[in-house]
Amino acid sequence: MLSEANPIFKARTGQEIDFVVSNHGGIRSIISEGNVNARTAYEVMPFENSIVVVALKGKDVRDLVSFLINAKNPHPVAGIQIILNKNETLKNVNINGLPFDENRTYNVATSNYLADGGSNMGFFKDSLKTIELNYFIRNAMIDYFKKVDTLTAKVDDRFIKLEQK
Repeated sequence: MLSEANPIFKARTGQEIDFVVSNHGGIRSIISEGNVNARTAYEVMPFENSIVVVALKGKDVRDLVSFLINAKNPHPVAGIQIILNKNETLKNVNINGLPFDENRTYNVATSNYLADGGSNMGFFKDSLKTIELNYFIRNAMIDYFKKVDTLTAKVDDRFIKLEQK
């Protein structure tokens, strides 16, 4: 979502997407080894969810981070790093490699379903502005598949629990 939606958002607003939040239940299939195509995207994302960008105040981003920390299931994110202490208390939040700034407004890409408060993500309802990109998440996946020869999985430390305090 981040790589495919950001150019559209930037062309319309002159701004960048800061990070992406999706929901655990929205991804319905794994991507197995082998050829990847449009059918793969339909299996992974069978819903007609579109990408929206919500402008969230720092306070609402803090609520979002608390939600992610307390969630029973991991939710896919990109562009944000959450670091927990050994006792699972928040140590740091970094957005695009920079420390979280409570006084900033952040542009968060998500699905229209979540922006409407789905999956108990009510913090999106308090957004300062919502911009509908008119771009299905599945179509962003298909566009990405067309650009890359090989999909590679990598661990990139988006959510870290430290072993020491």
